[in-house]
Amino acid sequence: MTAAPRMITLASELLGPVPADEHVLQVDDLTVGLRPVAGDSAESIVDGVSLTVAAGRAVGLVGESGSGKTLTALAVAGLLPSAIQVVGGRIELAGREVTGLGERDARAHLAASVGVVFQNPTASLNPRMRIAAQLREALPAGTIRRRARERSADLLRAVGIADVHKTLGAFPHELSGGLNQRVVIAMALARDPKLLVADEPTTALDVSVQAQVLDLIDELRERLGLGVLLVSHDIGVVSDRTDHVYVMSGGRIVESGPTAEVLGDPHHAYTRRLLAATPSRLEPVGVAERGQPVVEPAAPVADQLEVRDVRRTFTVRGSAGRARHVALDGVDLFVTKGQAIGLVGESGSGKTTLARIIVGLERVDSGVVSYEGNPLARHTRAQRRQWRREVQYVFQDPYSSLDPRLTVDRTLREPLEINFPGLSRGDVAARVDSLLDEVELPRAFRDRHPSELSGGQRQRVGIARALATEPSVIIADEPVSALDLSVQARILRLLARLRIERNLTYLFISHDLAVVRYLCEDLVVLREGSVVERGPTEDVLERPASPYTRALVDAIPGRALVRS
Repeated sequence: MTAAPRMITLASELLGPVPADEHVLQVDDLTVGLRPVAGDSAESIVDGVSLTVAAGRAVGLVGESGSGKTLTALAVAGLLPSAIQVVGGRIELAGREVTGLGERDARAHLAASVGVVFQNPTASLNPRMRIAAQLREALPAGTIRRRARERSADLLRAVGIADVHKTLGAFPHELSGGLNQRVVIAMALARDPKLLVADEPTTALDVSVQAQVLDLIDELRERLGLGVLLVSHDIGVVSDRTDHVYVMSGGRIVESGPTAEVLGDPHHAYTRRLLAATPSRLEPVGVAERGQPVVEPAAPVADQLEVRDVRRTFTVRGSAGRARHVALDGVDLFVTKGQAIGLVGESGSGKTTLARIIVGLERVDSGVVSYEGNPLARHTRAQRRQWRREVQYVFQDPYSSLDPRLTVDRTLREPLEINFPGLSRGDVAARVDSLLDEVELPRAFRDRHPSELSGGQRQRVGIARALATEPSVIIADEPVSALDLSVQARILRLLARLRIERNLTYLFISHDLAVVRYLCEDLVVLREGSVVERGPTEDVLERPASPYTRALVDAIPGRALVRS
């Protein structure tokens, strides 16, 4: 058993924390805008924002994409892109006004006073450098090599990493997402800041790893007296982890106050909409007020999709050489026509590998996958062609799954022309219009490219493309995880409506149990390639039999919001 990491005394502990409730950040009437071109006036993006963060306190800055929350955080940290500037207002950090300083003095004060943790730990780290070198770069200039290594080791211990020496010698790709984020937090603490700006620090992480990272930030805040500005679109995380919250929309603060008061009794319509879109507050699709199915179940039918005793292993390379990784270990899955099954588990659980096997993108080492009683391995060429039409995939990232060179019209025409070669040009055009209507997009969007669409609009195009072949089964792999809460809610409602109208079967893959609860009546929990629990969704979530499932349920952020 790995020993618990020794808690290390950082310089900020030796000096003593900043007195509680002393402001480490004061922002007054901040305006941020695009730098003017050819004498034009600056165009405001953030307008008149005022907020405070006290030592030892956590303050939430919440809003959807485009609300201005990240630009506000970047302005505080002095990290605005070159095309954007502070137009007006003042920022006081650790008792000193930054906006009145020269560039060199401001940069030095910011580097010593604020640490920043960004959303994607992998993007925050240099893939070509070992962790030791990256920590050394984060330390104050002039730190001697031996002292730098000692200090780096201390920082890793301070963020709860037990195997310090192995981590120092590793590259980012050799560490998990959670470990990489701990390294990023260690780098943010390297100069003993008074303020930690955490911009969506756990969005890219599994729910249990998310809870561990947020617990770490809470512990460091209390132990070091850090002020924390937590920037997030996740109302649940902000509800659980902050004392005070500011809600942003359209570049302005629309509501603020103690977190429990603002989220418990919101006054602004925008805050109420955000809360209503929280997945944990959405009423499950198949359950009426008394807990009875909305639609009477049909007579028992044979399984439409069967997975029996499927095994899959991969050879992976690491610093210790090659090793065999078991992705799936004897997995069984049975799905009937019209059913919606949630497949949940953390990264590495095997859920995406299983989905890729079902659609034919991965082979099995052993076991059988059958569709309507016919093993896929015995399919004729014609049956394989029909299978590819019958089973369609909706991907997590709508941007990378769409060809940026193709218009929406071309994206939807392609599967129609391939699968229905007898259709005339007019028929294809009519079907494109019908698909856009089904996914609630304006027909005028047919001439747009993916770069001209929002994330939610791109995902609707991805869903329309999947529907183009008239499938029977939709495999949706984390289809809303990259979207804002209100956009998530709209996409989930769209998927629920399409399932009823087209009598679709769903295999819905997610690490978000609240999302699965809304859409799926049955749930399968995977861990390290094995099924650890299965059953009706409400039963599994309310009375989990597996300790692993219980841990996943306990880690869901914002559970108090469900009944507030």
